Amino acid sequence: MAKAVELEQRSIDFIPADERYGHPRSLLFVWFAANTSITAVVTGALFVILGNSALWSIPAIIIGNAVGGFVTALHSAQGPRLGVPQMIQSRAQFGYYGAILPLILALMIYIGFYATGLVLGGQAIGTLVGIPHQLGSAVFAVLSTVLAVVGYRYIHRFSHFAAALSFVVFVGLLIRILSDGRIGQVAGEPAFDVATFVLGISLSASWQLTFGPYIADYSRYLPADTPKRSTIGWTFAGSVIGGSLAMTLGALAAALGGAAFGHDQVGYLAGLGGALWPIVLLAVICGKLTGNTLSSYGGYMSVATIITSLVGQNRVGPRARTVYVLIISVISLAIALAATDNFLSAFTDFLLFLLYFMTPWSAINLVDYYLVRKERYSITALFDRDGEYGRINGGAFLAYILGVLIQIPFMNSSLYVGPVAQLFGGAEIAWIIGIIVAGGVYWALSGRVRRSMTRDRDHARTLATAGASITPTSTSTGQGATPADVRTNTTKETP
Repeated sequence: MAKAVELEQRSIDFIPADERYGHPRSLLFVWFAANTSITAVVTGALFVILGNSALWSIPAIIIGNAVGGFVTALHSAQGPRLGVPQMIQSRAQFGYYGAILPLILALMIYIGFYATGLVLGGQAIGTLVGIPHQLGSAVFAVLSTVLAVVGYRYIHRFSHFAAALSFVVFVGLLIRILSDGRIGQVAGEPAFDVATFVLGISLSASWQLTFGPYIADYSRYLPADTPKRSTIGWTFAGSVIGGSLAMTLGALAAALGGAAFGHDQVGYLAGLGGALWPIVLLAVICGKLTGNTLSSYGGYMSVATIITSLVGQNRVGPRARTVYVLIISVISLAIALAATDNFLSAFTDFLLFLLYFMTPWSAINLVDYYLVRKERYSITALFDRDGEYGRINGGAFLAYILGVLIQIPFMNSSLYVGPVAQLFGGAEIAWIIGIIVAGGVYWALSGRVRRSMTRDRDHARTLATAGASITPTSTSTGQGATPADVRTNTTKETP
């Protein structure tokens, strides 16, 4: 008898040690599948559409994916260490209520990528089975919803199949393009341009950086002693290899296909597959389904975290989770059905907009984790509105606001081009400035916390030298789990 599908029972709550399982190499498949999507192909095509040559797009793609992928992969180690979703960790930086701001921004990312994925996924399903693309988007939303509802274990399992299929198909399509006699002529046109090259790096970096709010959600069930290097390394490899492969395919396809590719990206790729066009469409569907499921899954946790913060709850059951996932899916589908026209232009604006607002959050989160608290957090306090992290942290907000504002002179978008960007011929470096300023200001304003953490570590060394034993104290989080928060003084914190 076939084993029944078991719905995931956890949501925003802590994952206790007896429920941890898995190996970090599974992250390779999750992030490779999420990155080898038709949306990443479209992102690669933007390099050519914005004026870069396909030839020079390739190094820009690799550089941008590597830089952005490294930053986002650093978040992956937080999952096993803390055992909670990525965005709920923001309470340690912004405060219990203050974290609602980055949660809302993350929710915009989830819904935005979900909606754009429904457009392209709907085209693939519509072409494959011969139904209108709008109906295909609705079918795609149902599939994404079901996979998000069953949860973490099945998302990982599905990503293994999607990653393997996408690798075979995308490499095959790349070989097909490179074997076309015309590619040598069109790949080098137009000539190299510094501004569009830098803009290309920013586009691919933004693709990776906007995964920041997702990352730890898919490593939080790993055992707490999972090596940090393995978690970061497998995430980095899957993201960078997958993103670079898909975007390179998109840049070359746009150069070779021109208007035909721009009019129907999914149809053009299917045509490259020849007699195997149904397999190409299946790969497009599976890759995009992985990404859309991550957006749906992360979106419901953001909504759940916001709502539970306001009503004072700390746990969401499977039934409520299903309702949240349905809400996210319905909203995203409505946007997808209304935003099909001028998709490429709108998507470019969307990527750059997200980049300006999310990189400061990522910098603050990583600086706090690695440099300020050095991986030591009180899990109990993350779920306590009156806990040690406070309700609102003004220092984090100041760092975040400065990190956003400092980018304005460097911005290059359809809405606004800053004076520095104009001086640089349109080159886009605002995200780099935002990371440096937000992270630097937050570190500078965290002196009290750093001194407190240093005292705790010194006290621990003193006790160890004296031969004292440190006993973990278990405290209920009110969320159906009892994480052991360990510190060497009276406050409770994970090791």
